[in-house]
Amino acid sequence: MESESRNARLLVLFLLASSHPLIHDLAWAGDESLDTPPQPAIHHTIIELATKTTPRSDTASVAELAAGRLLVVYHKYEAKSRSGHDDGLCRIWSKTSHDGGRSWVDPRMLVDVAPGDVSVMMPALVKLRNGDLLLICQRIHSPYGTRSTMLLFCSTDDGASFVEQSPIWRQRADFPIQGGASSLVELKSGRLLLPYHANGREGVGLTAWCQLSDDQGKTWRQSKGNIELPKRGAMEASVAEFEDGTLAMSLRTQLGGPYFSRSTDGGETWSPAEATGLEGGESCTCLRRIPGTNDLLLLWNNSKYIPRGHHHYGERTPLRAAVSRDHGKTWRVVGTIADDPKAEYANLDCLFTSRGTAVITYMMARPAWNRSNIDLRAAIIDKTWFCSQ
Repeated sequence: MESESRNARLLVLFLLASSHPLIHDLAWAGDESLDTPPQPAIHHTIIELATKTTPRSDTASVAELAAGRLLVVYHKYEAKSRSGHDDGLCRIWSKTSHDGGRSWVDPRMLVDVAPGDVSVMMPALVKLRNGDLLLICQRIHSPYGTRSTMLLFCSTDDGASFVEQSPIWRQRADFPIQGGASSLVELKSGRLLLPYHANGREGVGLTAWCQLSDDQGKTWRQSKGNIELPKRGAMEASVAEFEDGTLAMSLRTQLGGPYFSRSTDGGETWSPAEATGLEGGESCTCLRRIPGTNDLLLLWNNSKYIPRGHHHYGERTPLRAAVSRDHGKTWRVVGTIADDPKAEYANLDCLFTSRGTAVITYMMARPAWNRSNIDLRAAIIDKTWFCSQ
């Protein structure tokens, strides 16, 4: 009887230990699985919801302001002729976040379309080390951007106002655009770099170049080197900088997935682009260096490559992340950010904030490829998520 009573008391203690969080943790402290930190969650939020009058918002860019506030800029389409399509009417808008990107308020129209133009679109922000905030966007003078002017604005009051500067290019007619990967990068040297693509030499598809400025945007010149690829070409370049100043570039292609190139001279010349080995159709990529490391983060659509019978060589879902720890030689898929088989995720941007989070912006169309119901969304992810998978 005494033995049975003792066993009963031990059973009660075991059940209490199993049910009480603190006792449970102490009781199982020797379990090595508890040494693995829990995976940070991905928080999804809507920046701009599609409506009947504004059917599409996308191609966003985020910068961090004073006190950790975030400013996002994007183009917003209106329900006019070609509503929601690439050659439809859109303007540049902004919103602000006071909670790390979880909610967005204070909508403002920053740049209006000029009389006679098709639209103004594809904005990007960069916060310079001197505290100034630069904004770029393109005035589209003819359908699909075949003729455009790249505008440059500067803010010295943390985004409260923007003053127009001399344009980066004016009335170019060789189809120069950034597309869904719009960006402006300040290098460690102080050089400003703007990746873009345009019509290349005869018989070659779209060709990737960089516009470069060594005087904080007062004057610009085209890089000496470029990147050419088969089929439609080298498109929508995204650039990141390693600690030693070497540059890396990811490219949208029709060749089965993202391609990759390097520059050791500040973007003047680029190595021949090579396949990353990551599968996907023709869609935008986003390349960033993870702060505090020399690791590269690549965001892209990890879809099945369809070389025949699909207008963009594959779907734009799922949206996945891959990391390279050897300067882009090899890649490891670390996780899925969004995965609806009936949706489309594209036109990507990523900012790592002082809070240690990544704010990833993307357009979401459901059903895929519709152009009348496209939200601008964001995923907020702790940077440890990319390193712990």
